[in-house]
Amino acid sequence: MSQKIILSAHYFPCIAYFAYLVKNPSVFIDLGEHFIKQSYRNRCIIYTSNGPLTMSIPVIKKNNTAMKDVLIDKKENWKIKHWRAISSAYSSSPFFEFYSDLLKEVLFKEYTCLTDLNNSLLNHLCSELDIPIRYEYSDAYIETNQSKADLRTTLHPKKATPDALVFPRYIQTFETKHGFQRNLSILDLLFHEGPESKNYLAQVLK
Repeated sequence: MSQKIILSAHYFPCIAYFAYLVKNPSVFIDLGEHFIKQSYRNRCIIYTSNGPLTMSIPVIKKNNTAMKDVLIDKKENWKIKHWRAISSAYSSSPFFEFYSDLLKEVLFKEYTCLTDLNNSLLNHLCSELDIPIRYEYSDAYIETNQSKADLRTTLHPKKATPDALVFPRYIQTFETKHGFQRNLSILDLLFHEGPESKNYLAQVLK
């Protein structure tokens, strides 16, 4: 295995995640790693009228469950709740109507495993952003020494973003109420910047 960037499978990944995809032609997404609670693997952060909101997918897992084996808890009606929150947050943004129908269609398909949902959303978002799909999936855990950059624990909602990343301001719907919010879910950038999102991503990673 040649040395590559290692990422985890995230739910509606943050802007930094896509910046690495844009700048790196060689990326592995590790499906063999253990699921980590309170991480982007089953959650994302959007910008609502009340400020940043974390949305989490309910999952079924045991201790040390590999990501590829984490199941979605279908007892909870989380998809409707998440879509209502997304619609409320971004319905007045410039590009919501342009992207929302197809995005909703992908989100509301039936998924059993968390990684199936995450991967389907990632493929769709890369297509919308015009980012070539150059990443590969690994069902086996990837050792850190097999990569030039291991971002599995670096990109985390409770950790500071790497120093190599900068987030130029773009206009956000609720910026006048809560200020500019950095590195939210890619949805925030897509719905506000539309076709210019890829150009923005190219500026994030120095």
